[in-house]
Amino acid sequence: MNWIAEHGVELAGFVLTLVVTIAGWVMEHRSSKERDNDRRDDIDLLKSQIAALRDQADSLNEQTAMQRAEFDKPPFGEAEWVRGSIRRVTITGSRRVYVESVTLDDDSYVLRLRTKIPDSFEPSETIEYVTNGPVPVVFSWRWDDEPNMPLKKLRRVAYKPEQ
Repeated sequence: MNWIAEHGVELAGFVLTLVVTIAGWVMEHRSSKERDNDRRDDIDLLKSQIAALRDQADSLNEQTAMQRAEFDKPPFGEAEWVRGSIRRVTITGSRRVYVESVTLDDDSYVLRLRTKIPDSFEPSETIEYVTNGPVPVVFSWRWDDEPNMPLKKLRRVAYKPEQ
């Protein structure tokens, strides 16, 4: 008992220090866990934002590819019968096109152009021609804004509709 009386204050100080240390450690541990959870939540949020941005980038890439495909697709609509022997092809798409020539695949048919060729055409303009049958007509063309582009060929046939 004598020892406790002599060292009671020191013992109480030691116990108090021990309790405060353990309490501080427990509080720091909880605080650390909360910060870790907050960091995990932040990381999960950032991952979902990155995934959303990647999806958005993929969508924009697809949209750009579709617009590019539309921009570069052949600029001629289907050939259509107008009346009698007159046929017409409409320039479609969004670019001006230069048509170098219009010819027939089959020499046994006759072709007479009603539209001046060679010439440049805006979208929605038409090329009219007269032919004595539903023969494939070959258009030699290039984009108007690409004068060094090699000519491309495209065939169109217009049948007289059944009446």
